[in-house]
Amino acid sequence: MWKHRGLQRHLWRSYTAATATATATAAQPPRAVRGMTDRFGASATTHAHILSQAQQLLTRHNYQPIHTPILEYSSTFERTLGISSDVVGKELYKFLDSSQQWMTMRPEGTAGIARAALSNRMEMPQRLYYSGPMFRHERPQKGRLRQFEQFGVEILGVAHPAADVECVEIAWEFINGLGVGGVQLKLNTLGDAQSREAWRAALCQYFEQYRGDLSEDSLRRLVTNPLRILDSKDEKDMVVARGAPAYSSYLSAASLRHFDFVQNGLQSLHIPYVLDPKLVRGLDYYQHTVWEVTCNSELLGRSQATVLAGGRYDGLSRALGSTKSMPGIGWAAGMERLALLIRPDQISCPPVPVPILLVPERSGEGGGQRSVDDALYAFAMRVAREVRRVVDDGAYVVHAPVSDTTETKSNEVGRKHPALGKQLALLLGAEKNKVPGKIVIVGTAEMECNSVIVRDTVSQTQLTVGLDSIHSALK
Repeated sequence: MWKHRGLQRHLWRSYTAATATATATAAQPPRAVRGMTDRFGASATTHAHILSQAQQLLTRHNYQPIHTPILEYSSTFERTLGISSDVVGKELYKFLDSSQQWMTMRPEGTAGIARAALSNRMEMPQRLYYSGPMFRHERPQKGRLRQFEQFGVEILGVAHPAADVECVEIAWEFINGLGVGGVQLKLNTLGDAQSREAWRAALCQYFEQYRGDLSEDSLRRLVTNPLRILDSKDEKDMVVARGAPAYSSYLSAASLRHFDFVQNGLQSLHIPYVLDPKLVRGLDYYQHTVWEVTCNSELLGRSQATVLAGGRYDGLSRALGSTKSMPGIGWAAGMERLALLIRPDQISCPPVPVPILLVPERSGEGGGQRSVDDALYAFAMRVAREVRRVVDDGAYVVHAPVSDTTETKSNEVGRKHPALGKQLALLLGAEKNKVPGKIVIVGTAEMECNSVIVRDTVSQTQLTVGLDSIHSALK
């Protein structure tokens, strides 16, 4: 209890110090947290495109969506990722809540989905897909953020290697469906628990001979998880790892049969792959098939070649404390990295809604100010609603931006309006795929006659029609 109170006092002092700093700089514009970005415009469109492609694909394969909380009890990830892992040791967004419970913002999706399946006693098998933000406190760089989006797929309750083939097939179809070039599928097997334990012992024995040549991180991993030394990017570690015992020498007969089925299945589906014996997963619950899709594009930056990774995790349910076995396999793709590889011309743009332009009247001293009265605004809203009723593309009223002046009189808010020519120039000067095919214009004269002007942006012609005839004019 005293330990918790001490932590709470520390957190409170940190909060008050941060508040004081924020108050001192209140005159400056607010900024986003480091490693967390705002997504809008083209970036939001690209992410929506990737997600839409993925959802359509998974629906055709009879997968169902699942949504799990961003917050989980810390034990969910500490049990599954391992206390000694870099994610748990250095990267978790973790805090003590008011009920003295340790909470963690999810760093990945699989553990939460496995927890959800066990908590809700889901019937097996389950084909699931998910998307959403994940959180890791690591050094931000190109394609790697502290808040990042993932799309993932899980098959729960199926131990047969046919599920492995299906999972890899969907991953390959997803990546190629996005039009990403220069990709390669890398494949390996970790075998069953017995094979893994035998290999682990052999690795320990091998790396012990080179303790003086290993990095500090790898010396720590030699005690906690020697398999992760094979993942090291340290040049000294990589030299030592080249001579490490091959996993294939320790695979059991059952493990070999499982992997043979996977390879034969991929070959029958004409899915190209390369075997990579150095491709591993450091966590004990991973078994049998593991794979990655890498891309050699310079757009990803250095050391960010992996765009999708997956594996079988038959031991995950027991790592979560369940007494029941729940075999599973799945993959996840980082949306930020994929977005870097998508060109604008690969994205199918939705139809552009019909804009409703208001013609302002001159007012004020000398007629130097243009404004729109309430009656015309109300008529424009009614026109937009009618257009949305008869046209699938939709419609919207073009509003005037607020003045740049620091103060605006309350009776002037919404009254000042740009000239019609300026409004047209803004619409027609937009990107080609955002220029509307038709524009509807309304002014006081049109309102009094219950009519509108419909302008064709392609032929540069326009005509006046009654509001009850607008459907034919917008065809």
